[in-house]
Amino acid sequence: MSVISLGENIYQVDVNYRGEPERTSCYIILAEKAAIFETGATPGIGRLVEALKDLGVSPGQLAYIIVSHIHLDHAGGAGALIREFPDARVVVHPRGARHLVEPSRLINAARQLYGASFDVLFGDIYPVPEERVHTPEEGETLDLGSGRMLSIYHTPGHARHHMVLYDPASRGIFSGDCLGGHYPLLSRLIGRPYVLPITPPSEFDPAAFMETFDRLNRLDLEDVYFTHFGKVAGASGIIARNRELVRVYAETGRHMLAAGGGVKDIEEALWSMLWGELSQYGEFKQEQSITELLASDMGLNAGGIANYFERMKKR
Repeated sequence: MSVISLGENIYQVDVNYRGEPERTSCYIILAEKAAIFETGATPGIGRLVEALKDLGVSPGQLAYIIVSHIHLDHAGGAGALIREFPDARVVVHPRGARHLVEPSRLINAARQLYGASFDVLFGDIYPVPEERVHTPEEGETLDLGSGRMLSIYHTPGHARHHMVLYDPASRGIFSGDCLGGHYPLLSRLIGRPYVLPITPPSEFDPAAFMETFDRLNRLDLEDVYFTHFGKVAGASGIIARNRELVRVYAETGRHMLAAGGGVKDIEEALWSMLWGELSQYGEFKQEQSITELLASDMGLNAGGIANYFERMKKR
């Protein structure tokens, strides 16, 4: 299992979520103390533990296990990982902390969404002891020693309980899902980074996303460390692309639903936009590798867009 050095004492670990490479990255940041950003799901925890050992991180050196939000592909393994590291604390948004301490609602919601695939995807979900949970305030810094300071920013839009990690040393943002997903396969096919927003049920909020993009634009940024997937340069362009596509996604959903359409119609529109964009770079129409890669994401994005407008009706 390879650990990829990204410079500035940052290391990337592919935890092979869903049994697929290039799907989910976790990151290790080293100084006097160590921090992990994202745990992934429980089945990938062995890869993280092995990576920490390969890097010479002792059980007492890992200080922080930081999760962008509590969705199980990001934080599902936190309870399992913390058992291996007695001095570490799990750093999670205040809105999400209780669901890591008592994960039954989180598990039940995910079982409804993923059905029979749940156990294979997520394995056992262990609670995190409450005394080992830290809920940071907006702008709070975490000290790794040797002058390495990391800052936390609350970034709703994908979810109300979403936060990111900013590393001034690398001018990097560990973005969770708030800057969408980067698809290495598509990037290789078209010769440039390819990024799409991530807008699943049930807390997608376009207005909150816009505030998040404004907040991130105020930081001195160069690189984005995507959970899905990998390091990509050009943070300002990535923020701008997300801003435009979130706007387009919301307008598409509004139009489709006003015309009497539903989730499937929104999904078809998202696919149409994708194929139209890719056609600028070559003949990729309906290529199987692309449809397989994006099928789940497109369905979830469409569902989140429709869910947003359903919630708006009830306000």
